[in-house]
Amino acid sequence: MATARDSDISLWLHNKLGTSNDSWISGSIISQLNKEVLRNIKECFSDLQTQVKLKLLLSFFHIPRRIVEEWKTELEEVIEVAGLDSELWVSMIAETIKTLPTTGSLNTEISDYEETRPIFTDMVNELRRLVVKNADLGLLPLECQYLNKAALVSVVGQQATPVKHFTLKRKPKSANLRAELLQKSSDAQSCLKKISAPTVPLRSRGIPRKMTDTTPLKGIPSRVPTGGFRSPPSSQGPNRPCLSRTPAGRKEGGVKLLEIGEQPLGYAAAKKRKREQEKEEQQKKAAEQAT
Repeated sequence: MATARDSDISLWLHNKLGTSNDSWISGSIISQLNKEVLRNIKECFSDLQTQVKLKLLLSFFHIPRRIVEEWKTELEEVIEVAGLDSELWVSMIAETIKTLPTTGSLNTEISDYEETRPIFTDMVNELRRLVVKNADLGLLPLECQYLNKAALVSVVGQQATPVKHFTLKRKPKSANLRAELLQKSSDAQSCLKKISAPTVPLRSRGIPRKMTDTTPLKGIPSRVPTGGFRSPPSSQGPNRPCLSRTPAGRKEGGVKLLEIGEQPLGYAAAKKRKREQEKEEQQKKAAEQAT
């Protein structure tokens, strides 16, 4: 039963990783790995092809750190089996990633295998030359594309402003459309300001109120006059106007008719009248002095 399971895992890995001549592998296989699959891979690792072994070990770099901590024991067992492989490249890669599940970094101190040390030294020197050559590019870690601006500044520091090499002479079509929309909106807003509101207020149609005992009736005074209700004068008596003085502190309601001379003067009329009076007084004084 175990042999059949190992053969199935071996065939599955060859179909996934052995169909391409590319020596690198993406993280697509990571979604199909789990603890049980890693245990089966450890049992059949020695039967795999060299290309499949290398791709499998290199795919461990794409496992998220949280999952690496969960699969720590299984990953270390697979790496331990790979370190005993007869192929130098496989054993060198296994020795390099031996500390990956524990510390999350590569093993830079290879002293167990004398045969793999030259290969590792050449690889480190080649990587150093590439880093020195491309040091001015300002490369950022892969996780920077998932960070916002504040987190990116806290991780990698303030980035330099990109150099502007050229300027577009022709504005894009979106800029023309935006300018046209802004012009239309400003025209519509100016037209709304020109339209004046109606001077005659519209009569509001409210719901008629329910009549109660406290509702005042129109046409009937709310308080009785001081003189009381009087009967209309008879036709035989003299037609005298009824004069009634309002008590102090009370305002007289209704409409009051005034003569033209009794109407209060406005500010301009009062000023003009005062100016005429002063002019008349000056003329009188001048006439008196002349006599």
